Amino acid sequence: MNKILKLINLKELLKGFVFLLLYMLVIPEVVVLLFDVFQWDISTPIYYMLAYSFIYVITLAMIFIGYRKTIFKEAKLYVKNFKKNFSLGLKYWFAALAFMIITNTLIISLAGGLATNEEANRSIISIMPVFSVISMALIGPFIEEVLFRKGFRNAFKSNKAFLIFTALLFGGAHLVSAFSLGSIWENWAQLLYIIPYGGIGYFFGKAYVETDTIFTSVVCHILHNSLSVLLILLVGV
Repeated sequence: MNKILKLINLKELLKGFVFLLLYMLVIPEVVVLLFDVFQWDISTPIYYMLAYSFIYVITLAMIFIGYRKTIFKEAKLYVKNFKKNFSLGLKYWFAALAFMIITNTLIISLAGGLATNEEANRSIISIMPVFSVISMALIGPFIEEVLFRKGFRNAFKSNKAFLIFTALLFGGAHLVSAFSLGSIWENWAQLLYIIPYGGIGYFFGKAYVETDTIFTSVVCHILHNSLSVLLILLVGV
C-alpha cells in the first residue's frame, strides 16, 4: 500500500474524479431536471441539442476555472513545437486507429454487434448531422482529453501507471451506457469493447506524455472522431 501511495498524488486524483463525475453525472442530471421543470422533452432533437449545449457550456466553464493556467501554457507549447507535436500525434493516432479496427473486427464477431455507445452515436449523427460534427468532432474531444487525460496526469508519478489508468478509465467510461444493475451478465460481450476504447485511451495518453501538451492528444482525438463522423455521414460505415 505504501508503494502505491508513493506513486499517486491523492489530491490530484480526487480532483480529477470530481471534475469527471461532474461532467458525466452531476451536470447532465441538473440539466435534465431543469428541462423537466419547463416540461421540455429532451428526446426531441431541438431540446436534445439545447440540453447538450448547456452541458458543454457548463463543462467548458468548469475546465476554464480548474485548468486555465496550464491549458494556455500547453497550447503555446503545442504551437511552438507544432511540426514535432503534430507528427508524433499523427503517429499515435494511426496506431490507435489500426488497433481499434483490428480489435473491433474481432469483438463484433463475438458480441454480434457494435458497442452500445457506438450505436447510440450513429443514431444521433443520422438525426442531427451538423450538431454531431460540432459536438462529437470538436467540443467532445477537447473536453474528454482534458478530463480523462490532463485531469489525471499529475496524479501519477509513473508514466506507465498513468497510461494504464487512463486507458482503463477511458475504455470503461465508454461502456457505461451498455449496462444497468443486473444487466452485466446479459451484456457480458459488451465488456470486450473496453479493449478498443482502452487502446485509444492508451495511445492518446502516450501522445500527451511524450509532448507534455494536452493539445497533441486533443488533435488526435479530433482527427479520430472527425473521420468516424464523416464515414457515417458519407457512406454509413
